[in-house]
Amino acid sequence: MTDPIAEIAPSPASTAPVRLPVERANCEQWDMTSESTGRTYRVYVAKPEWAGDPPPEGFPVIYLNDADFIFHTFADTLLMQAVGLELKPAYLVGIGYGKDWAFASRARCADLLPTQPDAATLAGLEASPITQGAIYGDAENFHRFMIEELRPLIDTTYATDRRNNILWGDSFGGLFALHVLFNHPAAYQTYLVGSPSINWSGGAILDDEIKLTAPVAAGEVAPRVLFTLGELEEKLADHVPVHPGVTREQMQAMLTSFAMVTNAVALAGRLRALEAPAPCEVEAIVFENETHLSVFPAAISRGLRFALRL
Repeated sequence: MTDPIAEIAPSPASTAPVRLPVERANCEQWDMTSESTGRTYRVYVAKPEWAGDPPPEGFPVIYLNDADFIFHTFADTLLMQAVGLELKPAYLVGIGYGKDWAFASRARCADLLPTQPDAATLAGLEASPITQGAIYGDAENFHRFMIEELRPLIDTTYATDRRNNILWGDSFGGLFALHVLFNHPAAYQTYLVGSPSINWSGGAILDDEIKLTAPVAAGEVAPRVLFTLGELEEKLADHVPVHPGVTREQMQAMLTSFAMVTNAVALAGRLRALEAPAPCEVEAIVFENETHLSVFPAAISRGLRFALRL
């Protein structure tokens, strides 16, 4: 007797799917080589086309570093909350490298760090295959790329609100955001500073903090700043294993010395206390039971709500 199921079942060869690169609606990307840094970047743009015609002033723009790692997570969160009328629609402009994570891990050391590492830190970085051979301390030229090369292209291509630019960065990217805030505070109106590596190069970034005092006091700038951190960035999580040859006590001592949470919360307090015609809007949120890596979704969600408040 003939099996009727066998007769109608297609052969494996006839049903093999055609595999294509993933595409994302309302998004585009391109590569551009910077005259400021000499490096080539992959630029990702998520467009709020679903929101209809732009308002007369245009849509705000969020500039996102480390886009190779988190562009899609950020774009999904922005889309869902904006469609739900919880925040303003906005363009998301991600800057990455379009290569693998190892390449991005090395390249970001040049672009996001404003100073060189100390000798002990450099030795540790050179011992890691993730950062071995990286260069450091070119953040100022990367800032020039973003402001002088990328932003004019974005503003002439899309319907942007040129008075509402937002910078987001995490870890080394958070340190980069502080470098821009202290040295070029008018470059962005809102700074979303995730888990900033304030301890880098012995806390050298804090030497620039004083530069923000005069323009804020004069009412020339009034930046909005949100710090986001995970509680477990300074307290070793029970579920996180340590590297071979390192005890949990040694790992905890390292986290304590980095003082990721302590440094950022203290800086937020100082910025909030700056004398100004109107107090600066500065917040610091420490998310319970989140590590340096697991805090991303929460930080993105709250950052968007802070930056794009209706």
